[in-house]
Amino acid sequence: MSVRELSRVRRRSGRQLSAARVSGRLARAWDPVTGGRWLLLSSGLVVLLTVPALDMQAWRPVALAVSSGTGLAWLVSLLVPWSRLPRRCTLAFPVFALTALALLGYTVHGVSGNYSGLYVLWFAYLGLTQPPGSTVLVLPLAVADYLLGWGGPSWPLVTRLLIAGAVWVILGELLAALILRQNRLTDELRELAHIDPLTKLANRRDLDQRLADAVPGDTVVLCDLDHFKQLNDTLGHPAGDSVLTAFGLLIRATLRQPDYAARYGGEEFALLLPGTSADQAAALLARLRRRWAVLHPEITFSAGVASCRFGVTGEAALAEADRAMYAAKTAGRNRDYGTVGPLAVAAPGDLLSELVQRTA
Repeated sequence: MSVRELSRVRRRSGRQLSAARVSGRLARAWDPVTGGRWLLLSSGLVVLLTVPALDMQAWRPVALAVSSGTGLAWLVSLLVPWSRLPRRCTLAFPVFALTALALLGYTVHGVSGNYSGLYVLWFAYLGLTQPPGSTVLVLPLAVADYLLGWGGPSWPLVTRLLIAGAVWVILGELLAALILRQNRLTDELRELAHIDPLTKLANRRDLDQRLADAVPGDTVVLCDLDHFKQLNDTLGHPAGDSVLTAFGLLIRATLRQPDYAARYGGEEFALLLPGTSADQAAALLARLRRRWAVLHPEITFSAGVASCRFGVTGEAALAEADRAMYAAKTAGRNRDYGTVGPLAVAAPGDLLSELVQRTA
């Protein structure tokens, strides 16, 4: 490749990169309110730039009215607290545009009908920002606006209106259905990004976010299934996966509503227990251990417990729980350790009172 061709390729790549950056900024800045403001501005500019070619005598009053109306609508949109209002309220943008065009058709006969192409833009906005069915709410206003713009109903006009109305509704509803499907896929992908597919518990990425929000008084527990590699080697990975799934199900069934569980990695499971002391965590582990012994008496687990406190974040507490868990394994496995040593096993009466406290 010659120097000239290489330079041309670099310039083309630079233009494509710049266009991609601009489109990326616009996509990040897009929301129904921002889109509605640009909808009003673009519609007003189209009218201002084309009215002189349609009716020179009406150009000055129309230009003044359109400029004033667009500026006033833009100012009002800046003052409205959109974040506190339902998304449906952004219907005000296309409704205002349709009303303004109707007023233009009423004052300057034979002009507003030429702007029926803008209806496609407004119904596209409805499809992109509103739930399915919203086009039906705006369609009566659009029909009245269309008829007024062309000087009243007539059979040829009604025929054109039927075709145009079908296009508006189909376009809006197709876009609304597409956006709804995209939002559902996004939610599913977001869930998959934070859920372990095998155990249906949270994954390591989600755990890191939860630990960052931990506060003093929360307790972190790290459980590890004992001799799990030996289980995989003797019975195979499908059997190991079945054990992991069963342990995850049991954890979800044992924890209370505010508690949180995640698969930390391999056969390790992390629990985040809000407002829970080490003794309360020991009671929960005792209950979990008894239930697990009924399901899989041949498989045990070791656990480490550490509490968040001033100066000890959730990540630091997890590291302490990890060290405590390995201390439990070193001491013989199938036991629970805290940061200062083995945790006392609660008596049955203590377990009952603990259960009452946790469910209160």
